[in-house]
Amino acid sequence: MSSAAFNRVAPYYDALMGNVPYSMWADYMEEIFEHMRATPRRILDLATGTGTVALLLAQRGYRVTGVDISEAMLEQAREKAATMGLEVQFIRRDAAELDLPEGSFDAVVSLYDSLNYILELERLQRAFEGVAHALAPGGLFVFDLNTICSFEQELFTQQNLSPGRPVRYVWRSRYDRATRIACVDMEFWTDDGNHFEETHYQRGHSVEEVTEILEQAGFIVEALCEAYTLLPPGPRSERIFYVARVPGIASQASAVQEGG
Repeated sequence: MSSAAFNRVAPYYDALMGNVPYSMWADYMEEIFEHMRATPRRILDLATGTGTVALLLAQRGYRVTGVDISEAMLEQAREKAATMGLEVQFIRRDAAELDLPEGSFDAVVSLYDSLNYILELERLQRAFEGVAHALAPGGLFVFDLNTICSFEQELFTQQNLSPGRPVRYVWRSRYDRATRIACVDMEFWTDDGNHFEETHYQRGHSVEEVTEILEQAGFIVEALCEAYTLLPPGPRSERIFYVARVPGIASQASAVQEGG
């Protein structure tokens, strides 16, 4: 995954994602924690972007660290944290080269198909291994992926050119069924007169591939969920949440939230 994919859009990313229900995402993470009987205190937000979910979780009393490959996105996250008066550490890392202290988190979350940007299964397994190393015994890993079905439907081909929007865009997706890689050409126009283009690449990983390399990385796969539910996914699911756990029992010290 290249950090350049989010450099130009970083200052406009929050305006572009203005309709995304981030609070609902944070609610959903807590619903999964409760369902899995997990009470994490220290959370890593992997591929945090501009840090919106990390900051929402910090507001809810978790000790949060955000990691992203794009320094431009992290600059936005740090500015937001300072404005909100929240102590969230944001550090630059490639998801496939985490190299974080062993057992330093009780849960790792990665949202909004961020891990689809890892195009090679070997690098995806390295990411999983890095997450497993960073999790304390019994720690939980929750992440979502766009499905192959979603790419086949060309869901990335979309546009919004409505007047008055701070960011207007046209996205054109091309999906290669042989490689399972989607190439998305993105064109943006902003209300401050900027016009720029970015190209993003994502891969459709099969459920079988993902569960196999999770297990090879040392995880126990606890559940696969249809997006934003606790129901199992179906053959036409567009987004699947994976819930995995490293073996062991969480310590009482790490399992209690601040103030709990």
